[in-house]
Amino acid sequence: MNPYLDIALRSLAVYAFMLIAIRLTGKKELSQLNTIDVVLILLISNAVQNAMVGDNTSLLGGLAAAAVL
Repeated sequence: MNPYLDIALRSLAVYAFMLIAIRLTGKKELSQLNTIDVVLILLISNAVQNAMVGDNTSLLGGLAAAAVL
């Protein structure tokens, strides 16, 4: 499989999961988030980075993930 297609599919899967998780918490607007929520989102984004790009830490890999999102 093309490594960039793999990154795109992984990024879409993580995005869909995170979108559903955030919707389930009931906070739809950024103004409804408090400091703890923002810190949690930053920690989760760092944790799922490896799930999106895997072993590909190249610039193109990161750009592919960002383009999909």
